[in-house]
Amino acid sequence: MRNADGRGGCRWLVVGVVLALGSGARADTLTLTDGTVLEKCFVRDEAIRYLVWEKMEDVGTAKIRVVPKSQIKEWKVERDDSWDAHAALPDLTITFIEMNPKLAGLHWHVNYDDKWGRPILRGGKALVDLGEKAAMDPEGVVKNLKIKYTPGEEITLTAHVKNVGFANAKPFEYVWLIDGKELAKGKYDKELRELQETTFPVKWKWQEGRHSVTFKITTVQPEIATLNNEATDPLWGWGFTFVINRGRTWHQARSAVGTFCFEDYYRWHVDLMNTLFAASVYPSAPEGITARVRLDRIIYLDDPADSMKACTAPDGMGYLQGMWTWTDVGDEKEKGWPVPPHVRGTTEWSLPHELGHQLGLTDGYCLDYAGDENHVWPATGEKVTHLNPHPITMMTWHGPHVWSETDAGYFNTTWDKPRGHFGDYYFAIPKDCYVQVVDVNNQAVSGAKVEVFQRATKVDPNGRGGEDQGVKYMAVVENGDFGNPSLSKDPVIVGQTDGFGMMHLPNRPVMEVRTLNGFHRRPNPFGNIDVVGGRGLMVARVTKGDKTAFYWLSIYDFNVAWFRGDKDKCLMVLKTPCRSGSSPVPPRNVKVTPAEDGKVKITWDAPEAKHEMVYLERVLGYRVYRRIGTMGLNDRPWFPVATVEPGTREVVAETKQFPQDTGYYSDLQQFAVTTLGETGVESEMTEVILPQKK
Repeated sequence: MRNADGRGGCRWLVVGVVLALGSGARADTLTLTDGTVLEKCFVRDEAIRYLVWEKMEDVGTAKIRVVPKSQIKEWKVERDDSWDAHAALPDLTITFIEMNPKLAGLHWHVNYDDKWGRPILRGGKALVDLGEKAAMDPEGVVKNLKIKYTPGEEITLTAHVKNVGFANAKPFEYVWLIDGKELAKGKYDKELRELQETTFPVKWKWQEGRHSVTFKITTVQPEIATLNNEATDPLWGWGFTFVINRGRTWHQARSAVGTFCFEDYYRWHVDLMNTLFAASVYPSAPEGITARVRLDRIIYLDDPADSMKACTAPDGMGYLQGMWTWTDVGDEKEKGWPVPPHVRGTTEWSLPHELGHQLGLTDGYCLDYAGDENHVWPATGEKVTHLNPHPITMMTWHGPHVWSETDAGYFNTTWDKPRGHFGDYYFAIPKDCYVQVVDVNNQAVSGAKVEVFQRATKVDPNGRGGEDQGVKYMAVVENGDFGNPSLSKDPVIVGQTDGFGMMHLPNRPVMEVRTLNGFHRRPNPFGNIDVVGGRGLMVARVTKGDKTAFYWLSIYDFNVAWFRGDKDKCLMVLKTPCRSGSSPVPPRNVKVTPAEDGKVKITWDAPEAKHEMVYLERVLGYRVYRRIGTMGLNDRPWFPVATVEPGTREVVAETKQFPQDTGYYSDLQQFAVTTLGETGVESEMTEVILPQKK
């Protein structure tokens, strides 16, 4: 567990400030892309949209203006002490809806204690000890555990209601709803004091399918907020447990959700996860992520350091699907747990990210690579680097973002499985994987040498490799060290493309393992891939003639292919700057020099014709390309900047304009020129490097 209050490595959303109200009062300013400015408002960021209370009296109510993220230009927040003024009113809130009996999770019982990094279920009185057989029979290990409900089983739902206002709450009525239809109703006929809690249980017979439960409070008494008078939870959702010090009420200041309590702020974050699940739409997830989460329980302790003991049942299991503990840091306990400044106006984006780990997701940035001395670009000597091609996702940059396609595939595949496994979706690799090497015109390149190097791997000189469909693979050292940050110095796979530019990636031998989620690590190109992703990154060095280029083979792309339905076969296309058999002759003497205002001038000479009137040598024009950085050619490929007629010999190109996802590790500028022949066929690229300023 990690501390969710001062956690290292978590990025807080930093926002600017602006004076928006007169008379000393201040509030948010939201500027839209059409020039509209919303002043004197209060805003919440939900990544895909902003929720706006347009005046103070609307705060905490359903009077919310929803503005899509695409319409937002800038948000500035500044809230003074008036935001935290304590009105002499009650505020009833549903802190959480608890379900019993609870389903077992697998947290703390997935072991990675062998040199092959196999996730095996072990430990706990309720688990069956199958010895070595446990690696392939997780169902047998958990056969005595309660991991799902049966139709007709009686479920107890308990709504926890708390008065988080500053005056006693008068009697109120309530109603239970299942899928919007009334299940039960009643009246609480007592007053509820400030910070006092009460509970309301109800019975319900379990039904298969995706059903929701709602608990709704009705009161005629004015309140600080009314948005928290109703809570709806997905009954099929994975239940989280939060653990806090019972003194951490955060009652002294108003949070971004508009109320004065810890529970409302973080329950909003759980609901926000579901909002972003639904918005994570991909080819493999056309309806987004259909799995859901819910806040099942909050445990209040005198010392949250005892959270593991509080969450562990007598049989050694945790009957939860994820937990988060707010430990007491520094002197905050002595200071009465002051409300962190970010809570008053912004979203704590680190929490959905960390709860994603609790559900089994890995860090996207674990598939980034800063390069090493053994793998460099021949023309520049720069290290070959890699940045996740899809970094703007929740598990890479925390937020405000949606979830990635592999996250969506994982959750949609395992929505009805207990949580506890981590990163086992890396085993979702098609049975047969191929690379196809093509040239600048997307034609097959035959006879290209392909050497594949793997991170966190070292070739075993004394080991016995093998061959699969004519492609050799090497034995590697298996010592459980999956954290080695470097690529292997020697290739783990060596082969050559056939007449169609194809090469099969050999299924290297593994120590097989299956997880309860249904993922099976069987022989595959990555070998004994680990669940953190250390071995989930390989680089292919492709050589044809005097041209060499690098291409990254990331486990992410193989997983996406599997989730999209390509479970038997997948193809990774690697485009080279090589020529085709019908290519015209390339330009000569390509040069690039700095020009004014941050521009560059690319010049070249016409190709030297070897034959008169041969149409394959006819020049119809030239195309100028640009590339930024040192990543693989399939990471950040060449992009065109100009196409000109055959008499042109120079192009002035703008360097200040470029795709946003380039230049992360290096801002090295490269340019290339091709000759255009008939039917748009191009020559090989003649490349040149812009000299860097010293």
